[in-house]
Amino acid sequence: MNPTSNKSIITKVVRRVIAALLVTVVALSIVNLIYMSRQMMKEVKTEIGLVSLMISDKIDSWSNGLESVTQDLADTYAGIGTLEGSSVRGVLDQYALHHDDLFFLYVATEDGDMYMARGVQYAEGVDPRERVWYTMAKKAGHTIVTDTYLSATMDDTMLATAATPIFFGTKMVGVVGVDADVATINEYINSLDLKDGAYAFIIDSQGNFIAHKNPEYMPTSEKTTSVKEVMPEVAEDLENPSDKLIRGKDYMGNDMIYATKVIPDSGWIVGIAYPSKVVIHTLHRGIAICVFTAVFCILLAAGDIGGAVKKMLKPIEKINPALDGIIHGDFSVDIELTKEQDELGMLQQKLAMIIRRLADIIEEQKYVLGEMESGNLVVEDIEPLPGELNDISASVNSIKETFNDIISDIQFSALNLQSYAMGINETSDLEEMKMIFEELSAEANALMDKTSQFTTAVAAPKMPIDTPDSEEISYD
Repeated sequence: MNPTSNKSIITKVVRRVIAALLVTVVALSIVNLIYMSRQMMKEVKTEIGLVSLMISDKIDSWSNGLESVTQDLADTYAGIGTLEGSSVRGVLDQYALHHDDLFFLYVATEDGDMYMARGVQYAEGVDPRERVWYTMAKKAGHTIVTDTYLSATMDDTMLATAATPIFFGTKMVGVVGVDADVATINEYINSLDLKDGAYAFIIDSQGNFIAHKNPEYMPTSEKTTSVKEVMPEVAEDLENPSDKLIRGKDYMGNDMIYATKVIPDSGWIVGIAYPSKVVIHTLHRGIAICVFTAVFCILLAAGDIGGAVKKMLKPIEKINPALDGIIHGDFSVDIELTKEQDELGMLQQKLAMIIRRLADIIEEQKYVLGEMESGNLVVEDIEPLPGELNDISASVNSIKETFNDIISDIQFSALNLQSYAMGINETSDLEEMKMIFEELSAEANALMDKTSQFTTAVAAPKMPIDTPDSEEISYD
């Protein structure tokens, strides 16, 4: 009886190993994917943070440049110690010559006077002290940068103002300000070559776009675009700033990951939009690599385990032919013993010892029973066997002893019968002959009692052979 291929030990072990490997690989793959996805998000977050920092530095540099102009002007007027009209205009015009990028340079005094560079005339009837840039600088007591706003004199031009209060001693006497076009910021933002289709945008402190890749989001004289209207996910984060990444749709319907960073001095917000498909693609590639590695490892492990188990089962393969022979009564098959000292090797060695011992027992019994069959009942007894096997040797020895006793009794009875027969031949007295026959009957009964422990088949009486045309034989 040979094991079928699907029920062999090798098949069972390989199946269990493959199942264990599958569970292990799947569990490790899930953990690895979770870890990898988190690491990727950290990398994306770090990358976005670096880009945000770079843009923030650029905006800081731009705003610092504006602030340095207004601070220098304020320091100059503080040094002159007067805000007389010609002196103020002279200084403004001098600075204007070296700052072509600035739209307007001006000074407003606490008395309500307004002086502008390049001969620009301030609108009549408008009190400069009520303007936002003036009130903010006066309240802050230091240089400020306003949110962007639409120019009143140039259509679709967005400006930002830097303003610094002027002090004579400890008394504030006016505010100097400069206006700059934020288009340079938008040009810089759109010129950034961010990888994988990412792009940047800027939001002012009121939640409106200042710079964006989509021209429709740029402020004009007719409208400004609020983040809440087009990017509600980002707007929620702006209300409660955090370092987490935000996922949402962009203006083209693409699934994006957003990160934002607040610029401290201006309160503006730099945002980065990163395509989530890049992260998903990388995860898919990671999954494919994990699956390929898992399949390769499973096949490799299955082959290795199968070979190892087959090698370990070599002793069993050598035992099977011997057991097949034993099933058919052949104990002459010799087992090639392995030198391995593991459990299977010891099993093979002990089984070989058992087979040899059984062969010796059978051979010894064959010899003893053969001698008994030949009439030799004085052959030596079978040596005691270990454990329950001793019942076999005890039974054979007991049978031999019993037969010895019976044959001895039969021989003794035969001698008695011989003597009784001689007694019959020597007498003619009927009474004496009757007594002899009674003794013969008693002897026969004694023999019957001694053999009554054996159950035998009753021999059928021999039938006379009929011969055709036989003649009656007369014994007269």
